[in-house]
Amino acid sequence: MPPSVSSVIVNYNGERFLAPCLSSVLAQTRPFDEIIMVDNASSDSSLTLVRHRFPQVRVIRIDKNVGYAEGCNRGIAASSGDLIAVLNNDAVLHSHWLEKLLEHDCEPWSFWASLILFASQPDKIDSAGDAMAVVGAGFKIGHLQPAENRTGEREVFGPCAAAALYRRSLLEATGGFDPDFFLIYEDADLAFRARLLGFRCLFVPDAVAYHHVNSSIGSFSHTYVFYGHRNSEYVFWKAMPLTLLLLYLPERMLFDLASFFFFLRKGRSVSFLRAKLNFLRNFGSVIRKRRAVQKSRILTAPQVRKILVRNWIRNRLKTSRA
Repeated sequence: MPPSVSSVIVNYNGERFLAPCLSSVLAQTRPFDEIIMVDNASSDSSLTLVRHRFPQVRVIRIDKNVGYAEGCNRGIAASSGDLIAVLNNDAVLHSHWLEKLLEHDCEPWSFWASLILFASQPDKIDSAGDAMAVVGAGFKIGHLQPAENRTGEREVFGPCAAAALYRRSLLEATGGFDPDFFLIYEDADLAFRARLLGFRCLFVPDAVAYHHVNSSIGSFSHTYVFYGHRNSEYVFWKAMPLTLLLLYLPERMLFDLASFFFFLRKGRSVSFLRAKLNFLRNFGSVIRKRRAVQKSRILTAPQVRKILVRNWIRNRLKTSRA
């Protein structure tokens, strides 16, 4: 029996993007079994647009902005599919997106990454799956490369949650997205915890999505810097096995120092320092979560080390130019 598939879209004041996004979801050659939009207390006309133009979409209204991570969790909890597609409201799916992903609905895969292209430059790659560096910094594979450079199917660390597909069993085993992240790195954190439990991710290049990158928070905005550099600390301290944490802690400190001077030149040093101070205030909570994550992990430290990228400087330099 074929699996049922739910689509979960989190929206916050995304009226200008919703029509193309929802139209592409409804135009799939393999239709979704249900479509859920979680609205984070939007103040624009998003809800009116969906009610009038997309009555097929089930809307879950939240009376405050709980962030992308918790918004996803609310939609997942309300969904019924065996598989759940998590989508940004500013992503547009190729009509064969779901069909191509479901061609690989088999073991050993439990989550899937799609080929995400820039909506404004569809000849360039935003993400061909995500990777994780030993310093706890995630980065996009193939970022800014020509779209024709895409490779065949291959295992990757995890998907970019702008357009990703997950088994419900993975989401239940991991507890889903961590709401403390609010936004940014929530997909990297989920992927890391899933990998520690032995789940594996496949990149499917024929499953294509187009993304208006950073449309809601902007590149190198205060919000982007704060959540990005607070949450990367969360990932490193929560998910990294102890032997690897101690081994790569000096590199993590070097990464933070280099990042500080980078954002100093960008005029974002205050946001960067606020991120680190906020992380320190929440350190106790992070360590409590760490204990649970490490207690349940299946992969050994040497196995984890094999799936992490060591040459993080080159990859971070690439993404810093985005």
